[in-house]
Amino acid sequence: MEPTKEHIRFYIYTRYKLGITARPVHEELVQVYGDRAPSFRTVARWIQHFHGGREAVEDEPRAGRPRTSVTDNSVQRAEALIEEDPTITLRFLALELGVSFGSAHAIVHEQLGRSKRCARWVPHQLAPEEKKKRVKICRKWLQDFEPNGPKRFSDVVTGDECWISFFTMKDKRSNMVWMTDDEPRPEVLKTSFRSRKRMSIIFFNFQEPVAVDIMPDKATITATYYTTSVLPKVLEHIQSTAPTRRRSRIMLHHDNASPHKARLTQTYLDENGIHLMEHPPYSPDLAPCDFWLFPKIKSKIAGRPFSRIQDLAKAVHSEMRTIPTLEYRQCFEKWRMRMQRCIDVEGSYFEGM
Repeated sequence: MEPTKEHIRFYIYTRYKLGITARPVHEELVQVYGDRAPSFRTVARWIQHFHGGREAVEDEPRAGRPRTSVTDNSVQRAEALIEEDPTITLRFLALELGVSFGSAHAIVHEQLGRSKRCARWVPHQLAPEEKKKRVKICRKWLQDFEPNGPKRFSDVVTGDECWISFFTMKDKRSNMVWMTDDEPRPEVLKTSFRSRKRMSIIFFNFQEPVAVDIMPDKATITATYYTTSVLPKVLEHIQSTAPTRRRSRIMLHHDNASPHKARLTQTYLDENGIHLMEHPPYSPDLAPCDFWLFPKIKSKIAGRPFSRIQDLAKAVHSEMRTIPTLEYRQCFEKWRMRMQRCIDVEGSYFEGM
């Protein structure tokens, strides 16, 4: 049990009544409570108080200015102002209430129990029907890929496309350095939306990269390009690494971008006997490339400038090959966890994974 000040003082009072001086009493308290024991000066002062006739061990009331700013009325007004404008600042709130900044801080944090947090970005304002569809598809996925289910993650090939810049700036935290007050801050080139970049299309499976395609300059991702330059590489890799695997067992996963949903793409997959996994609408949080691979690749090449497309493509291929097999497997397990999380929050976007 954690001793209170009153417990300690009562013990000092009892030992004083037995005629024991301050030094032995302090040593006893140190022996029992260690660093939590009061100082020798405190023990001696309380023995002096008891010797002077004091018997109470509680603190005496202290004179001071009463708190007149933090009242029920000011708390109610503050809550109404915050409900009206959740972005209101403490300084403006203090002016509206006619109290000090410290009193406004106490009202908001201590009385109302509020703290200001940044809003989070979401890719889309989900409609109720879209949330229901996200839950429905996640339930089907989990049912298909349960331990004794009919499908396995090892038969899934997932992929997507994204822009990769010739120079990607490191995140702000990785650019922090130790320096003195008189040293000038280092300068880091910021990535501009006008900077050179190329569209990259990457597919991977349960244990390794399957296909990496860096599109030519000024090329546009279309269903024709997708079915003539990208998907054939995916099928070629599958055929070379698992020649005995039946095509009907292979499941392709990609999002709902136009080239992926085009009739030409669907016809190509049907002709080659490839099953297409349904993807929820507006759900990058449920796409392995978006929540794991692309951020990982970009962080790996961040801070490294590339002048030629060949160097950029070589770096992307190299980073893909250096990712351990275990991390690819862990990505699919995270995918399973995200499916369950989506169901738990009834189809809304979620954080913390």
